[in-house]
Amino acid sequence: MANCPKCGYKLRMIDIKAECPKCGVNLLYYNQQERLALDADKAEEEHIKMQPKIDRIKFAFVGTKLSIVRLISFLIPIGVMFLPLASVNVNMPWNHIDKDISILNVVMDIIMNLKFDILMDMITGSDLTRVAFIFYALSIVFILLAAVFAILNIPFDAVSCSPKGFKRNVTLSSCGIAFTVLSIVSFLVFNSQLTKVFGEIYSGSIGIGGFLVILGFAIIILVNVLIKKQNVPVKYTDVSEYVERIARRKEEIAEMEAQAALARKAYQERQEANK
Repeated sequence: MANCPKCGYKLRMIDIKAECPKCGVNLLYYNQQERLALDADKAEEEHIKMQPKIDRIKFAFVGTKLSIVRLISFLIPIGVMFLPLASVNVNMPWNHIDKDISILNVVMDIIMNLKFDILMDMITGSDLTRVAFIFYALSIVFILLAAVFAILNIPFDAVSCSPKGFKRNVTLSSCGIAFTVLSIVSFLVFNSQLTKVFGEIYSGSIGIGGFLVILGFAIIILVNVLIKKQNVPVKYTDVSEYVERIARRKEEIAEMEAQAALARKAYQERQEANK
């Protein structure tokens, strides 16, 4: 059985009351305020640990004017992907196709409507179109990857003030540029291959959107470099008040525990003396 937390009396099976039979203290509510204070101390300790992280996240987003510019610049490559990335023109006696390709077309036609079968038919159906549409598929994959890196810039901005924040931000945008360039090159190969075979009825061209996407990623890298050179320190919230309060509480708790230990020791000595 347990001992009374105040006097150290060894509780027996027949001691079913809420009070200690020796000192009369309520066993359930003994030191309740101290326990609540301990819970409050734990909450404040968590606050002390979390506050610097919150300060870094806040500073990364709106800490300086350049931080705000960086946050806005993340929208540039995403927005310009909705502009024409490329265009295709097919003139046939029974049909005419004149279409601009943007990220919206790619997502709606290829992803949402699941038109993979048409693309696969063009790849596997004929030796004349196989190479061309392989590169067309690659151009789609690469621009989707560029879009992913453009979106990833936004959540990763929250950790821009971490030790590897600058390298991470530059790497994300550099990957976006690389995949956009690969998408453009793949479409040019597709366009060249298809023009060789169907030059009389087909024509295609790269739109301005792809180059603006590259420019958007380059702007993000430039802003990150300027922020790095600016080197403004993070403004941390002063939590010394909480630290001092917890230190005082720990001293008080240590003193109370020492007194309780002395009381239990005294009770045990009396018990041994009475035997």
